Amino acid sequence: MNEVPARARMAFQAWLDDIDDEFVGAALLVAEALPRTARALLLGEAAVVDVVRSMASDVNERCRWVEEQGFLLLAREAPVAGDLRRLVGILRLVTSVERSAALLRHVGEAVERVDTTALPAEIREIIEALGANAGDVFRQGVDAWRRKDGLAVHEVDHSDETVDRLQQRLLVRAREVVEGPAELLLLGLLARYYERIADHGVSFAQHASFAVTGERIDVGR
Repeated sequence: MNEVPARARMAFQAWLDDIDDEFVGAALLVAEALPRTARALLLGEAAVVDVVRSMASDVNERCRWVEEQGFLLLAREAPVAGDLRRLVGILRLVTSVERSAALLRHVGEAVERVDTTALPAEIREIIEALGANAGDVFRQGVDAWRRKDGLAVHEVDHSDETVDRLQQRLLVRAREVVEGPAELLLLGLLARYYERIADHGVSFAQHASFAVTGERIDVGR
């Protein structure tokens, strides 16, 4: 008599796992593209534009599937407790994945607007550090979700503070040593893009903590 509920539970769990796997796969596309895009930006490689546009399109398709399946699972199975927290986390974070992909696309497309190879060496070094650290924070957040690590959020938030400092440093130094208005505008946008990507990484870690513990942890204060 217990076979039917057991099979139903296994089917539900498999469905939820499939949604989570596709969701993580989309996030990893962004995480893996981050360092490549950051390098291409500094080298002025125009080929990166098509790469990031293709990545963003792929991510959007995956995220649409995740949303459709996630809401369908929510409506049909009415999950509770940890399963509900996990599914709600996915449905909230899928927007973070889409936005991060769009932000990274903007980073890559910056190659078309300004010759980054002509920027002052100090500015290029800050951009390099900002891109690397933002990528690290995003990857740490995704890894926290994959591992269902409820304790990683504070470490990820600490790493995000480095990104915030680099963002401010870039904005200050750009105003001091960069003269062209187009370059100044671009640098301000790049600083914002990278900062927001890192923030989305922190969101991953926060939702991982909530999914595991049921407690919401505020950070960044």
